[in-house]
Order: sequence, then structure tokens, then C-alpha cells
Amino acid sequence: MTCEEIFKGLSEHMVKGLMIHEQLANYYDFLGLYGYRDCHEYHFIHESCMYRKLCRYYVNHYNKLIPEMEFEQVSEIPESWYNHIRQDVDSNTKRNAVKEGLRKWVEWETETKELYCNMYKEMLENGSVASAKFFERFIEDVDHELKKATKYWLNKEAVDYDMIVIIDEQEEKETKYESKLRLVGNALC
Repeated sequence: MTCEEIFKGLSEHMVKGLMIHEQLANYYDFLGLYGYRDCHEYHFIHESCMYRKLCRYYVNHYNKLIPEMEFEQVSEIPESWYNHIRQDVDSNTKRNAVKEGLRKWVEWETETKELYCNMYKEMLENGSVASAKFFERFIEDVDHELKKATKYWLNKEAVDYDMIVIIDEQEEKETKYESKLRLVGNALC
């Protein structure tokens, strides 16, 4: 794989990840789980910054733009939800949605870590040591996010997605991620 193909693949995957976090933020917002919403909004903004770093790196080190991307539609929100209002959602639907949302998140981050590690190896095999070194931060970030997502998931599995536990943790998560969002926002402005 050429460096151009590697960066194009990374770019496409990162943009798809942004779309997934945006969808999951809307997913949890609709369910009234504001802490989970803010978590995905934070990841959306953080990963947007990482995506921009990737684009800047490629332009400034390869003197080219990353080739145009091809996208498949991302749809994490069940189609039937668009025919309802929040008040229609019962606790069993909400419980199953949390279970499915966490599964999707862990699955995506696992896939992302695997892809990033493979692309890192490709960079090294191409002799692109500096690009591989730059990309180590991306691998560390996804590894950290996967650890947290898996911890969330395992904790919810352990309590069988008890809605009382899930509702009780929303305020703490909302406070935590609102604070992180403010820090990121202040750093960007």
C-alpha cells in the first residue's frame, strides 16, 4: 500500500467515525441520556481535531491533499425512531437501546484500533518511519477510548442494563463531559 492509499484509508475511516459519534450523540439525546450524549459529542469534537491533524500532516509532509473520499451512509439510529417522540420510548426500549449503543461503540473502536495498527505497520514497511511515529498518537487515543468504552459496556453488562443505574450515572457523566467539552472549545477558540 502506498502512503497516499494509507492516508486516504485513514481519512475515510476517521470521517466515518465522526459520523458514528454524531449519530450516537443524537441517539442518546433522543433517549434522554444526556451524559452518554455528551460523551459522544466530546469524542466527535476530539476526533475532529485529530482528523484535522492528519490532514495537516499529510499536506505539510507530502505536499499533497489526501485524495477525495468515498463514503457509505452511516445510520446508527433505528429508522422506526423517526416516527416517534421521546415520550413514546418505554424503559425496555431504552434499556435495549443502551445495550445496542454500547455494543456498537465497542465494536467500532475495536475495528478502528485494528485498522490503525495495520496502517501503522504498513507505514513502517513503506519506510515511512516519521509518518508512523506521528500516527502513534492516534493509536494511543483509540486504545484509551476502547478501554473506556469496554469498561462502560462491562459495567452495564454486570448490572444487566438496569435503568436505575443508567439514569443515576447520567448527571455525573454530563458534568464530566460538559467540562471536557468546555476545555476543548476554549482550546479551539
